[in-house]
Amino acid sequence: MTVVDPYRTALHAQWHASADPSIMVYERLVLWKGAPTFRYGARPKQGAEGLHQSLSSHFSICAFHSNPLYHVFCTVGGSFNVIPNSIESTGDPRGMRFEYLLHAAEEHAELACELLLMIAEHPHVHQREIGPGYVLPIGEPLIAGSALEFLYFTYPFLDDPHIYEVNPAGEVDHPKAYIQTLWVIPITRAEREYIRHRGVEQFEEFLHARHRERYDADFLRASLC
Repeated sequence: MTVVDPYRTALHAQWHASADPSIMVYERLVLWKGAPTFRYGARPKQGAEGLHQSLSSHFSICAFHSNPLYHVFCTVGGSFNVIPNSIESTGDPRGMRFEYLLHAAEEHAELACELLLMIAEHPHVHQREIGPGYVLPIGEPLIAGSALEFLYFTYPFLDDPHIYEVNPAGEVDHPKAYIQTLWVIPITRAEREYIRHRGVEQFEEFLHARHRERYDADFLRASLC
């Protein structure tokens, strides 16, 4: 029996109507992670006027409950538009587009969705080119009592065993669009300073050495530095 997925059907229609690449992202995500446990529609914060026009009208966040310690939240529809200035910086006429992945405990699902929506809108609202190694200030602690005040962007090396090979799971390479998935890690001010003084490469090595620690899903963790 064929199971009808209304969301997939809507994304297919959107691709034909406006070249929205979200269907490619969603199908790639299902191959990578399996069927999502939940799918959250975008919910702008109170007072917001709605989704930014840079995002797909079918923007959503898929949640995967495959780990007992945390859930994986992934955007679909963040890659509707090219990241500002990325055509010039990459030399690729397709430019660069991103989707975003975040680890969070189930009790922080709503916050995870709010963060991912804000992150997806950020480069377009501020006309800023982002990518691996980018650090985004939140402006306040992630939650009450948290030391996490910044978001660090990198490749999803914990989720994708083929991240350093050809055709990694979080990548869509299509003649009309090039899309990568970025892993967003909440970090402390001390960790941000570590990046500023020692560089992204050393910080990546620092994270790799601590890959068994819950340094990205525990919103109340102590600083690693």
